[in-house]
This record gives sequence, structure tokens and C-alpha cells, in this order.
Amino acid sequence: MKIVKFLTVGFLGMITNVVIFYTFVDVLQYPAIQISVIAFVVASIQNYIINHKWTFVDATIGSPVSYANYFKYLSVGIISLSVNLIVLQTLIDSYQPDLKVVAQIAGICAGTLINYLGSKHWVFRAY
Repeated sequence: MKIVKFLTVGFLGMITNVVIFYTFVDVLQYPAIQISVIAFVVASIQNYIINHKWTFVDATIGSPVSYANYFKYLSVGIISLSVNLIVLQTLIDSYQPDLKVVAQIAGICAGTLINYLGSKHWVFRAY
């Protein structure tokens, strides 16, 4: 059931990401790629903490939330972010959606599997 927990945490992170993205890109007209990166960083901090304390608790018992482990999580997330940004830019360029947040959601979904596998097998594996 670890995947269900991971997807639940990811959904919460997606909500955080999408609220930031929608507010700054679709409402305030900031550039999509830059805001996508900022939204990613905020959501990744949130997701790392929740995944550490809930999703992968069996592997992290006795291990505090740490900058070192967050940077491992972030490095996996950067690969996912790269997929997200490619999908985001491709959809914006190809379809010019009125709400760019739709392209952001598609990009987040595209990077989810990479993020899960990297988190499970590298970041939060039992020590």
C-alpha cells in the first residue's frame, strides 16, 4: 500500500503546486517555466517531509528529516521536474491553452512514476 500513500502525498503536493502555478501564471501572468520550478521546490519540501514521516516510515524510523536526505529526494525530483517542464512547454507551445495550469497538471503526472521509483529505491530505502 506504499504506492497509495505515495500517490496521496503526491496529490497533496500537486494541489500545492497547482495553486501556486495557477495564481502566479494564469492570474498574475508570470512566466510558466520559472513559476513551475518555484512551485516544484515548495511542493517537494512538503512531500519530502510527509513521505519521510508517513509513506516510508518503515525505512525512516529513527532517522530524522535531514537536509542530506532532502537533497537526495530533490535530485530524484529534478529528473521528474525535467519531464514536467518538457511536457509543460510542449503543451503550451502546441495548444496554447487558456489555462496553462492544465499543462502543468499533465507535466506533474508525467513525472510521477520516476519520482516514486527513485524515492522508494534510493531516497527512502531501509538503511
